[in-house]
Parts: sequence; C-alpha cells; structure tokens
Amino acid sequence: MIRRALPFLLLCFALLIPASAHAAKSPKKAIWGPIEVDGESQFPIYKDLGVTTFQMLLEWDKVGVLEPLDAKDPEDASYEWSEEIDTAISEAKASGIKVALSITGKPDWAKAADFKDFVTAAATRYKTVRTWAIGDGPVKPASDYPRLLDDAYAALKAASKSNKVIGGNGNSRLKLGKKAARMDYFGTDPSGRKAPTKSTLNKLKKQAGDHKLWLSPVSLPTSEGGDFRLTQAAQATWITSAFKLVKSDSDVAALSYRKLRDELGAPFTGLMDSDGEKKPSYNAYKRG
Repeated sequence: MIRRALPFLLLCFALLIPASAHAAKSPKKAIWGPIEVDGESQFPIYKDLGVTTFQMLLEWDKVGVLEPLDAKDPEDASYEWSEEIDTAISEAKASGIKVALSITGKPDWAKAADFKDFVTAAATRYKTVRTWAIGDGPVKPASDYPRLLDDAYAALKAASKSNKVIGGNGNSRLKLGKKAARMDYFGTDPSGRKAPTKSTLNKLKKQAGDHKLWLSPVSLPTSEGGDFRLTQAAQATWITSAFKLVKSDSDVAALSYRKLRDELGAPFTGLMDSDGEKKPSYNAYKRG
C-alpha cells in the first residue's frame, strides 16, 4: 500500500515546491546591476535569476582622460581601463554569464572621429565581449550619433564578425545622409506604467526596421522620484507579462532590466530592496 502511494506523494511534494525554485534560463534575460556589494560578488545572484547577459558601461571619458599616442592600441600608456569591467568579465565567466558593454562619454580632447579608434582598442582588450551598445541615452550633439554608431559598427565587425552592435539607445537620429547607420539590434526602453503589449511591441518593431529589438534599460520604480510609480506587486506583474510577451518572439533579442538592488537616494527600481531582501519582482524575473 505504501509503495503504491509513494509516486502520488512524490507528485504532491513536487507541486508544493515554489515556482521560484528553479530559474528559467533564457538568452533574452539581461540585467544591469552591481558587480560586488560589500566585497561579495553578485554573480551568484545573477545566476540564480537565470541571467544570460550582464550589461554595464564602458566610459570612454574615464578610460581616455589623456589623449593616447596610438588610440587603436589598448596597451597605450594613456589608457586607464576599468578594473570593474575586468572583474565583471571574470566573475561572469565563472557563472556562465556573458557581458555586454555600453560605450558612453567622450574625453575633452576627443573629436567624434576619434571614437572609431577607441572602439578598436576596446574590442581588442575585451575580446570575449560579443555584444556592444553604442550610447546609453541621447548623445549631444544628436547629429554626431549616426557617424559614431556606424564607425563603431565598422570597428567591431573588423575585430570580430561575431560582434553584435546595439544602436538607438535613446537616439532617434540614425541616418547618414540617405543611408541608415549600421547596427544589429535596435535598443529602446519600453518602461512605463503599463507593460508592453503586442500592439506596443509592433510599434517598436516598426522603429527597429529590419533589426531585432534590445529592450533596455527597463526600469520600474516602486517609490517616488521616477517618471511613474508602481506597487511592488505591479512591478512583478509587469515583468511577468513582458517576459511572457517576448519569450517566443524572434524579433526580440533581449530584455535588459536595470537594476538588481534599490539604492538610497534614487528611485527604488531594484528586484531587491537596499538590504538585499527580495521583492516579488525577483521571482517574477527568475521565472521569466
């Protein structure tokens, strides 16, 4: 009798296990967040969430404070490469996570034409990085952006045909004369009080043209200070709905959420509060 009941009891036990016990692994799950907190790596948390891509900034104005003698050479003595990026790449690799770099900023000495050489140096230094976003918000002057994007595309593809380039990222001017600047993915932020629907996603696809969408940086505040405010439950529902929408959509490359933890003095957009306690959105992302 006990033997006959055992399979039934095991099934009941399995059904009692929380849905968040195992992360849904998806190539579309990306995130922005800290590399370490109080000296402790956050990558085990990203792994628990099922993250496949960790996105972070590569700030040209901080790396290239001084004008280099050979801007294409990452070993040029003037470059001050970020130790944080080196740490992120190392810790991400140990957790089976890829790194995507968003290149921003411009040193005081530089002209737009110098950007291509810097991107060449960056691609040489970070050879394992395969996804690169150009810009993180509007570039000024806006007229520079199409050339910056197209030059970066040329430099990154010359370094490796496997490199993928995310364009847009808050910049609407994308044409060089009559031709569009080259890119692989169109970066756009779908954040808002309501989660994207098929209709809103189709509008974004029209903007993207022939390019796949890279939805980033998704940011959903649960406190005052943002463009809108959601309850923690609504934040979780938004994330659940968005991943359900994009999971099987071949026109969406990734949904990249910003950020992991709430930060005091800023809108609370994290999947965890500032003490590291999980919000409902943590498990919503994990199941996504």
